[in-house]
Amino acid sequence: MIATLPTLVAGQVSYTYGAKIFGTKVHYVIVNPFSELVRLTPVYVQGGLPFEVLVALYRPIAAINGTFFHPTSKRPIGDIVIGGTHVHKGKLKTALIVQGPFAFISTIPTEMDFTGKVDGLLACGPRLLTDGRITVYPKAEGFRDRRLFRPARRSVVGVTKHGKVILAVIVTPVTLSRAARILRGLGCVDAMNLDGGGSSALYCAGNFFVRPNRKLTTALMVLPTTSLQQASLGR
Repeated sequence: MIATLPTLVAGQVSYTYGAKIFGTKVHYVIVNPFSELVRLTPVYVQGGLPFEVLVALYRPIAAINGTFFHPTSKRPIGDIVIGGTHVHKGKLKTALIVQGPFAFISTIPTEMDFTGKVDGLLACGPRLLTDGRITVYPKAEGFRDRRLFRPARRSVVGVTKHGKVILAVIVTPVTLSRAARILRGLGCVDAMNLDGGGSSALYCAGNFFVRPNRKLTTALMVLPTTSLQQASLGR
């Protein structure tokens, strides 16, 4: 296991393994983005790397897999902003945005250049919750792949009413609507779907709770501010 910084984990990042929520098995991490000790950021590696290698490379406190990517080119399908630089333009309409100590989920214009406008951005979807309401309309966001509508293992991210961020993998196969109810049960008011199935991955404090069966090009990581580094390789 990778050595982490338990003094940062305590009070700033916590995890729950194998929780049962509405009869569904869920692993989840709660992050306090207002802490000066941690920062939430996407990472992007062209061509992809095994999840274990990504964790060894960046040494995060916690990490979850990121957005969808093309099966052949491995290029992400959603926009990515890292350290204020728009490193990849995509076509997905829902994004987790990080601006200073705040993290929130919003609809984004796909033609916009976000360089200098936000600190971090990871676009994926579809949206699951909006202001506490279940708002699952994948076709309205341009999703057409029928596999997305079937029950599957889900990686998801949500924000609570107090601004904390929840990174979760729902291990039991569920629909998008059920995933939304589970996140609402965890206290989220806004939430979105991430790439799931064989891409689902979750790590925290030296523990690999879920391992993907393929290489990942993107991830969402919680890094200690004392070791923040360039999060995009081979742009």
